[in-house]
Amino acid sequence: MPYIIAMEKLIGPHIHAYLHHPLFSAGEAMLYYTVEQLVYNGATSLDHSQVQVGHGDHHVVSRLFLSRAADPASLPAPEAFVLALFPDGKALSLADLRRHLDHAVPETHAFKTGPMQEHLLKAGLLTSPHQDSPEGRAAYHQVSRLLHNFEHEEERLLHNKEELQARLKELGANVVLLHWRLRDKLKESPHIDGLTKTLLVIQTFLESGGYYHTRMMG
Repeated sequence: MPYIIAMEKLIGPHIHAYLHHPLFSAGEAMLYYTVEQLVYNGATSLDHSQVQVGHGDHHVVSRLFLSRAADPASLPAPEAFVLALFPDGKALSLADLRRHLDHAVPETHAFKTGPMQEHLLKAGLLTSPHQDSPEGRAAYHQVSRLLHNFEHEEERLLHNKEELQARLKELGANVVLLHWRLRDKLKESPHIDGLTKTLLVIQTFLESGGYYHTRMMG
């Protein structure tokens, strides 16, 4: 059955967002979570480059650039749709990416009712666009339990490098679903890996409406 195949690994944050409330969940959140799923899975390449901002050599900052690193046709429908929006052979800063997505997908609800619904219905995680299946609820609660336990054990994990790294690996891209205060603490932790920190930076930027550190990140 499709669900058994899908459950070999944890669902991503974009799927969790849909299953949280199949009727009222927002396409915009799913779109941005899909970007982070692509980053986590290595379907986009990451490059931190020094660029000059404004006038004068002292206005040099490090910016993150993302570019396509996989064939969209090899991915599930939501990821394939979003990755195909990346210009082939061109790297985008976070601000560029935000503007590009706003232009390419002006009505984010269409992302939910298109690629997301198509994939979740096919995978058996939905029985209808507005009704999750028992398998969908199980997949949703599996991630929710991991998030709840992580947040409940916050203080201990932040001071235990090996266990923190193991639990972050367990969450995968779903780390972006943690409470924002905990995410801020994780970004400052010397114990997290570069990929996790990048995911948290991207999420902070995107969920702020693209205004957070625009000068630095754009």
